[in-house]
Amino acid sequence: MPLILRPATEKDAFRLGCIGRDAFRHHVSRDLFPPHLRSKSESGDPDFDEAEWRGMRTVRRMKEGKPAYVVVDVSEGGIPDEEGLVVGFCQWELPSEGQEKKQNFEDDANADRLPPILDSQAYHAMGEVIDRESHKILGSEGYSKMWFDPQHQRRGVGRMLIQHGLELAAKDGRDAFLIGTPEGRCLYQKLGFEVIGEPFYLGSTLHYPMLWKAPKV
Repeated sequence: MPLILRPATEKDAFRLGCIGRDAFRHHVSRDLFPPHLRSKSESGDPDFDEAEWRGMRTVRRMKEGKPAYVVVDVSEGGIPDEEGLVVGFCQWELPSEGQEKKQNFEDDANADRLPPILDSQAYHAMGEVIDRESHKILGSEGYSKMWFDPQHQRRGVGRMLIQHGLELAAKDGRDAFLIGTPEGRCLYQKLGFEVIGEPFYLGSTLHYPMLWKAPKV
């Protein structure tokens, strides 16, 4: 089936939320959106609430200048920018060198209204781990000098998304850092990422800090 990569738009928001929800359903999401909070769904459909929150969060980051890309299955419609089905997405954070202090997870988390079905304590705890481990592995400047991919996801879709980001990072002369799940680790290694530091848990799932070094010119 024909797949086309293009920049994400605000119109993609809910679909991006659905992809993020489904990608993390069996690990991170089961800790962030526990069964005992599902009855607090504001729409009556906790799956909808999670997708909406994830989509709005991604769009807010896009507006802050964090580039996002989607892969569209053209066979589902025929017009990539309008009718095709978005089947994967990836969002990167650019280096903050020379700018104001890089926003940490706590700042990022406080920028969005958290839905009642989300366990805020677990959410902030995961964020603390991400900040701590990233800074421990990458140094006092964190990932302020490299491209960073905190999320994404199959069928060659993930490869397209990550490869595109790495091409942009290489053009910028920057390294790239990500925190991968066990499912994604193999793909990232094939694309040149190496595990650095020690794996750590986010909720109940082991994650791997991984670094890709830009080719030396």
